[in-house]
Amino acid sequence: MKTALCPSASPARLFRAVLLSLVCLAPSAHAARISQQLLLLPEFRYLHQRPDAFGDVDEDSRVSVDLLYGIDVDSYRFFIEFISTDEKTRLARLHLGYESRGGTAFWLGRFDMNHGYWNKTFHFRNYIQPSIQPPGIAGFEKEGGLLPTHYAGADIRHRWALDGNAALRLEAGFGAGAKFNGKQLESFDFLDPEGGFKPSTSLRLSYQPDAASGTEFGGFIVDNHIPVAGMSFSTNHQTVVGGYANIILENLRLYGALYGVRNALKASGQHQEKYFFTSWLQADYQFNNKWMPYLRHEYSNGKKSDPYVALFPRFVKNRELAGIRWDFLDNQAIKIEYAKTRYLYEDSTQWAVQWSLIFP
Repeated sequence: MKTALCPSASPARLFRAVLLSLVCLAPSAHAARISQQLLLLPEFRYLHQRPDAFGDVDEDSRVSVDLLYGIDVDSYRFFIEFISTDEKTRLARLHLGYESRGGTAFWLGRFDMNHGYWNKTFHFRNYIQPSIQPPGIAGFEKEGGLLPTHYAGADIRHRWALDGNAALRLEAGFGAGAKFNGKQLESFDFLDPEGGFKPSTSLRLSYQPDAASGTEFGGFIVDNHIPVAGMSFSTNHQTVVGGYANIILENLRLYGALYGVRNALKASGQHQEKYFFTSWLQADYQFNNKWMPYLRHEYSNGKKSDPYVALFPRFVKNRELAGIRWDFLDNQAIKIEYAKTRYLYEDSTQWAVQWSLIFP
């Protein structure tokens, strides 16, 4: 197995081009306030499923590296993330933005969709993420998820400081969303651009009663136009509405999300609407700075009678998951977890183990 640990030539050229643009935007950079950060997050993961979502016994091992770089030059912001696996290197996120004195940030690039809690907080599937497997509804396009999780376009963010150290945050995005390519959702890729994408719009509002505590509540609404290839219907006008909560109670953390999804399927002279909801709830208990057990429950009433849901065998109808995380060094962790999952077509059990690191 050959593991690609470095971005290819094309990502490197893109990286240099965006940095050059940033410097051009700040001609007095020699006198500017500059801060930057580089992070490297490697991982090894092993997952055993009996059976997997397709009815087969599956043993999957993965080696990957996340490379992140961010730089601020006065009010200008730049962030880029590459994910390199034993299969390929891809651009995960690219942000180029400007933050006004009033606290409003204007961004262009490739972003996480403004919905839910998991991917907005734990975009990485390695050290940053408390568990090994994310909730099924938060699955990325390449993980078999049925909700678009990335878009390429514009993003606007603003934070209001309120009394008592409280804060209110608004995020709004618009751009090219995802399309169904006959096998899975596919989001717009700057390194391999294709046509056929339609717009997605997302809005997310969050409230923190005490910005220092980490407790947060929020809601979101998303409007997706998803082209569908090779099916009896050509487009899904998808609407997603929901809310989430993250509650910190000393050593106990309770967090979860609720999604309501409408799929409006359009074909020649035909229109069909289907609805379902999905929820997940997780509890983490920090015994000390090294050991953290966690539990998660997921439930959805989505059915294969929904023609769009039926396209996603990895859709999770029910899951009970338990695991433990051991931070044996300040920047390294080992996680072990067990799950019983009811996929759309199969009932499965999974064992997983992961080693991950964050550097520096």
